[in-house]
Amino acid sequence: MILGRRRRPGGSASAHVRTLVIVLVVLIPLGTLASLLMISQQGRTVRTLTLSLGPAVEANTTVLLEMTRARGTWLDSQWGAGLPATLAALEAHRSSAEAELEALDAATAREELPSPHRSAYTELTQRQRQTIGAWFVAAERSARAGPGGPSRLREQAEVAWRDYAASNGSLGDRLRSDRNVARAKSRTALTTLAFVVFGVAVVSIGGLLLVAYRMRRSIVRPLERLSEVVRSRVEGDPSAFADTHHGADEVRTLARDFNTLTRENARFVAQQGDELRTRQLVLEVSRGVRQANDVPAALDGVCRDLGAGLGADRVMLYTLDEGLGVRERSQWHADALPGLPPLPASVARQVAGVEAELRELGGGAVVLPDVFDPEWASDPRVLAFHRATGARSLVLVPVGSGDQGLDVLAVLSVDQPRWWQPNEVYAAEQSAIMLARAIVQLRLAEMREEQVERLMELDHQKTDFMATISHELRTPLTSISGYLELLEDGDFGELNTGQVQALAVVRRNASRLRGLIEDLLVLNKIESTGLETALDDVPVADLVRCVLETMEPAAAGTQVSLVAPPVPDGLTVRADRSQIERALINLGSNAVKFTPAGGTVTIDAARADGTVRIRIADTGIGIPEADLTRLAERFFRAGNATAAAIPGTGLGLAIVRTIVEGHGGRLDVESTEGEGTTMIVTLPAA
Repeated sequence: MILGRRRRPGGSASAHVRTLVIVLVVLIPLGTLASLLMISQQGRTVRTLTLSLGPAVEANTTVLLEMTRARGTWLDSQWGAGLPATLAALEAHRSSAEAELEALDAATAREELPSPHRSAYTELTQRQRQTIGAWFVAAERSARAGPGGPSRLREQAEVAWRDYAASNGSLGDRLRSDRNVARAKSRTALTTLAFVVFGVAVVSIGGLLLVAYRMRRSIVRPLERLSEVVRSRVEGDPSAFADTHHGADEVRTLARDFNTLTRENARFVAQQGDELRTRQLVLEVSRGVRQANDVPAALDGVCRDLGAGLGADRVMLYTLDEGLGVRERSQWHADALPGLPPLPASVARQVAGVEAELRELGGGAVVLPDVFDPEWASDPRVLAFHRATGARSLVLVPVGSGDQGLDVLAVLSVDQPRWWQPNEVYAAEQSAIMLARAIVQLRLAEMREEQVERLMELDHQKTDFMATISHELRTPLTSISGYLELLEDGDFGELNTGQVQALAVVRRNASRLRGLIEDLLVLNKIESTGLETALDDVPVADLVRCVLETMEPAAAGTQVSLVAPPVPDGLTVRADRSQIERALINLGSNAVKFTPAGGTVTIDAARADGTVRIRIADTGIGIPEADLTRLAERFFRAGNATAAAIPGTGLGLAIVRTIVEGHGGRLDVESTEGEGTTMIVTLPAA
């Protein structure tokens, strides 16, 4: 059906456009030039008002306001106001007035003002600055004289004020007068510009109306008819086509192009429908793969969804093993077809080779519309696969991850050839990609679960071993310590000097071993059962006193001074007393141990933003900067401590940090090698 058959004038639309362009080229530049001249003048006037005269009037007014306030302050001083306050206020007013004078100078010195005006403003502003200075001098003298001072000082201040008021008024009158003149010029320029624009618009509209009338006859009406055709198409009329015989040349060309586009669009819609169904199929396959719990379920789901979605007869997935053979397979087939037995050994050995060739070719699919086509019939592998599966047409897609081949996907059609569409091949390729990702992820998940189970088993074994070996070591160590005490007491005879020294070495190492065993037991208990805390409100003063009492014997033996400033009253923490005492005693013992004779260890506490900070500082050997980040590692000891042969297990700080962090606190370390170390324990306040 062809809509719109009435005869309309033809001709070229470009001729009508040229007429319109000539009218516009002549009229618009003239109007634009006049408008630009008026706008330029208006812009200069506006800049003068907004950037110079307006700010200058405002600044001059602000100076007057500030001076009026200063005069009020001076008048208050004549009624007995305090002299220091008066002088300070006058100085503040003077600074504000000078700042506004600077703004006034900047506004009246702008280039938007004519040069004679700038000179006049400069002279008037300078006069005002002088009168302001004279008044402040007279006002300060009068204020210093006080209410009972000479009356001539007040009279001098009043005379200076009248001089200032006159100078301010002269400048203000001049500024307001110039501003009014500029405003009048601006209004005049706007009126003239409006008339010019209106005149150009009237002439332009007249020309446009004439050209528009002619364009409507040859362009607009044909386009309206074309719009009717488009509307009919939208409403679903497949027989509606545009009229290619009437209207301007360009319109007829547009109508022919529209008819061509309509035919192509119909083909595109059909193709788009196929692609949409294909993408929906890919989404279904993806959803099934993601929901699969293991690899076999993923393989079966891909075969089932892809086969049903593509309307294939069979879908086969052959999984490759490390020996490049077929390890297992998954299959789907139409209801009218039986299941297939496994591939013969001779064909199964060729699957891996086919997969490798496909991957070398870029990983794309190989499409065989008809296996009996001469191009493929000469390949013995194709014929062997046909005999084993009955495939007459097939699509082969490799399934792999990286350089590793995982599977081969085969979509089959039996009994007759099939010319596979690009969207169908795309669906098979995307399914292979998603399947490869799913296989890798599922296998990784299986490996992770297995590794987690093995790690948990190893961790349990380690925990059991640590608990057993620690307890087993304590038994012989107790016997060693007992017999060592008997020997030192002389129960087995008198000891000479060398024997006493040797036994002292044995006792020190036995004590060190006992500390190590105790630390291992504590860490093992924390790891196995967690940090069990019985929280209570604990006075910080009690904690500090406990640490001092525990450290005093060791400090006295090494001639180290203990300093403990008084703890603030009421300072408490929410903590397990025994655990926190253990942590603080450990830190205090370290401080004494690493401080040479004559040094000092300081313990203090303070409140800080809802927390309590307990600080233990020493003047000992300090910690090398390179070792600070590793202090909390188990069995790690600073290099200078090891070099000085200072005994220790390297577990103390690990235990301290575990206890402190288990209470919601923080352990911070500040140290300088050769100068000392500060340990800061931050705990929540009760």
